[in-house]
Amino acid sequence: MLPEKYNRKPGVPLSAPPLVATLIALMNELVEVMLAEPQLFISRQIDAHKELLKRKQKLAMDYRLSLKSLAEQPEMLKKLPEDTRRALKAAAQRLAEQAESNGRALRAAVTAVQRLIQNIIAFVKSEVLTAPGYKNPKTAYLELGTYSPTCKPVAVRKSA
Repeated sequence: MLPEKYNRKPGVPLSAPPLVATLIALMNELVEVMLAEPQLFISRQIDAHKELLKRKQKLAMDYRLSLKSLAEQPEMLKKLPEDTRRALKAAAQRLAEQAESNGRALRAAVTAVQRLIQNIIAFVKSEVLTAPGYKNPKTAYLELGTYSPTCKPVAVRKSA
C-alpha cells in the first residue's frame, strides 16, 4: 500500500488533516461534476445526466456531512497550517463560483423548455378554439350574466 502522501488528490496540501483533505477533495469533485452537468443537459444526454445527478447528490450529501463534522471541531480549524487554509478557501471559492454558474445554466435551460411548452400550448389553443363570431340568439339565454327580456330579475329579502 502507498504511503498517505501518495493517496492525496491534487490540490490538497500534505499538511492537511484527513477531514480537511476529504472536504477539499469533495469540493474539487463537486466542481468537476458541476462543470460537466450543463454540457450533458444541453446535448440532451438524459441517461448520462441521470447518472451524473445521482453522483452529484451523493457528493453533496458527503460534503454536508464533512462540513458539519468540521464545524464541530473549531479548535482544529484554528490550528490549520496557512497553506491548508489557503487551499480550503480556494476550493470553497471555486465551489461557490461553479455552483452559481451551474445554477444559472440550469435555470436558463428550464426557462427555455417552459417557454417552448407555453408557445406550443398557445399555438394549439389558437388552432383548436374557434374564432369568435355571431352567436346563436336561440342559445344566448344559456350564457350566464346575459340580459333576457323574458326573464325579470327578482330580489328576495330574508329579513322581513
